[in-house]
Amino acid sequence: MEGIAVGADQERVDSRIWGKSKGLSTPYPLLWHLIDTAAVAGVLWDRYLAPNQRRIVVEGLATDAGHARSLVMFWAGLHDVGKATPGFQQQNERAFAGLRRDGSYEGCVGDGSLRHDTAGQLALPDLLGALGYSQLGRRVSGRVAYRVAQIVGGHHGRFQQTSGPHGGRLQLGEGRWGEQRSALVRVVHGAVGSPQPPAAVDAAASVLITGLVILADWLASQEHFLVQQMSLSGVPTSMTVASGAARLAALAGPAATLLDEAGLGAPSYRAFGFEDLFPHRPNALQLSIIDELLPVVEGPGLLVVTAATGDGKTEAALVAARRLAEVCGASGFFFALPTMATSDEMYRRVRDFAVRLADGPAAVTLLHSMSWLNAEYGARAVAEVGESGAVVSDDPGRDVVAPEWLRGRKRGLLAPMAVGTVDQALLAVLTTKHNALRLLGLSGKVFILDEAHAYDEYMTALLRRLMSWLGRYGCPVVLLSATLPSSQAAALMRAYEEGAGAVLARMSVPYPGWTFVPATKGHAVTISPAARERVAAGRTMTFQLDVRPVRHLTGVVTEPIDRRAVLKQVLAPVAQGGGCAAVVCNTVNDAQQTYRLIRSWAPTGVDVLLLHSRFPARRREEITKGITGRLGRDGDRSVPVIVVATQVIEQSLDLDFDLLVTDLAPMAQLLQRAGRCQRHRRNRPLWAEQPRVVVLDPRDPSGDEHVRPVVWGDVYARYLLRATHLRLAGIDSIAVPQSVQEHVEAVYVPATIDDPVLSAEYDEYWAGTSVDRGVAELGAVPDPA
Repeated sequence: MEGIAVGADQERVDSRIWGKSKGLSTPYPLLWHLIDTAAVAGVLWDRYLAPNQRRIVVEGLATDAGHARSLVMFWAGLHDVGKATPGFQQQNERAFAGLRRDGSYEGCVGDGSLRHDTAGQLALPDLLGALGYSQLGRRVSGRVAYRVAQIVGGHHGRFQQTSGPHGGRLQLGEGRWGEQRSALVRVVHGAVGSPQPPAAVDAAASVLITGLVILADWLASQEHFLVQQMSLSGVPTSMTVASGAARLAALAGPAATLLDEAGLGAPSYRAFGFEDLFPHRPNALQLSIIDELLPVVEGPGLLVVTAATGDGKTEAALVAARRLAEVCGASGFFFALPTMATSDEMYRRVRDFAVRLADGPAAVTLLHSMSWLNAEYGARAVAEVGESGAVVSDDPGRDVVAPEWLRGRKRGLLAPMAVGTVDQALLAVLTTKHNALRLLGLSGKVFILDEAHAYDEYMTALLRRLMSWLGRYGCPVVLLSATLPSSQAAALMRAYEEGAGAVLARMSVPYPGWTFVPATKGHAVTISPAARERVAAGRTMTFQLDVRPVRHLTGVVTEPIDRRAVLKQVLAPVAQGGGCAAVVCNTVNDAQQTYRLIRSWAPTGVDVLLLHSRFPARRREEITKGITGRLGRDGDRSVPVIVVATQVIEQSLDLDFDLLVTDLAPMAQLLQRAGRCQRHRRNRPLWAEQPRVVVLDPRDPSGDEHVRPVVWGDVYARYLLRATHLRLAGIDSIAVPQSVQEHVEAVYVPATIDDPVLSAEYDEYWAGTSVDRGVAELGAVPDPA
């Protein structure tokens, strides 16, 4: 059993025990690295953590803020105590030989299989027990000493189970090795003010602290910082509590500089109104948020905004997020979207918003697997490191370029503001490495989820788990959707409320409109009936619905319902009278074949463009930017154009077509696509006086029965396609927003199903979603409780 010797001679740490050596001319003393990390943790507590995050830690430790800060610094300073073992020290042969030269470090050398994070977790319960940390409890994992040891053991990204018999204990090293680990703990403890043990360490607080320890370690481990510290002080000879405390005090300035250089300094925002942040006046939806929600928001909560495509949900979300960040002390926000293409487009919009909002530096990162190929994001990174003549901001005092450090792997979510694909957030609740760091980055922000309806059951199950954790952390959340089924909205709200421990009466989300559910106390708030009427009246539109039966055939065109013949027929007005149209396909192969067909058929003077997810990332970005430039709100529409695309254009892209042609898709996706038809008020060709959506409904050889084409595979469930097909039968128009929710609910939450074929497909569909939920549960972290 390891304990901490209290004699003065045992409180001296051997400076030859090293903590860092790679890239350094002289090994960096382990104690110095521990003190460095403790100092950075203290600055992170003061300048990086949001008030809700500090509150969770204080409550989770059952103490006050000052004591909690000292404890966090202490535990961060213990993170590498497992390096004081023979197995680790022998990794530097020269330094290890110096340790063993006087014969004081004998005993087991170890085979190198015991990682230092595991070694620290194994050794710490007894070391902390000597400081009064409780080792009692019904479950080992609930004991305070063991929980702190788990935090230390998790500082490389994975929590470990070491409560049972463990052969690694033999490799910790006895004698002088044990004495030095004791001395390291004693000196770090004294340097941070000798905080008393906490009465408890709950799971939610443990995860946040682990994320903070990881971040502090990463910042304090940068080579330039280690070299700088070595040049200033050299290798010390006396390493005691007094010298540790002196070093800690001296590091306050350098630690703060590390945060600023990394882009982690707390940003400040200007007190601007809506028209200072956006180039237009607020519409009815945005006004209702400004007038009815913002004045009554006093703390965190979940805001669900539902409205038709093109109704300004993005601006409404950013305005609400700014107020939520203000009242909660959040650093900024993470805007999550379903695809890389929509993330790239949203990055530009959010960056422009941030430039107007920020009063000083406030980094905005772009997070997805191909963000490094985003030309604009990459170009601004080059400019930021000093490319001559480059302009990175209209106002250098409000620079929103992400520093190089934040562009590293797994770091972008730590930035004040970020835009990216939703998987970047969902990784926080999967049992993946460094998920605690992702939860740290997320929980200090406002989390905005766009297109909340657009995710399959697997991702939706993970979203519910994420909502539970964000509710537990008092993190503000904004969900946006044009076609969110009420059951899905209720499930996400319930998960958030359960995490927050403030389950309210069942709430519904009006369409169009919004509902805000507080995380802590108070009553839910929803849009007033009068404001809802204004929102509905502000952009009322009726789409002419033209359902065309088609067959997916090859070879010579001989049938009038051949999809190729129908496409030429419905696109003829563009070829003859100009304008613009979109053809949305369900698979990339269909899109490619359709593009070749239309390009060979279209007359000279009509541009035909193709956009799908298989293009190389930079090429896709160029195409998307070109299409947005021509068909966005202020696009140049002088040349007729037909865009053939997949689902990449149905979400979060502000595109406006005179005519929308689409393959049959589930009702939610179909309405999303329809939202790209005559999205804005403008002059249109004579043939496009009314918004018209043509749905290509696949049929069997008889032409009468609906069938899912084999070439579509499992892109969409049979039930959703058939239910949408049946819902569209006999309908010649869809009123937006009045009938949107009715159509969505009829497909996704049917009251009864009389059709036997549809009933069988419904059973198949729900069996599949149950499997997806089960898979998600297997890979997800437990709920916060």
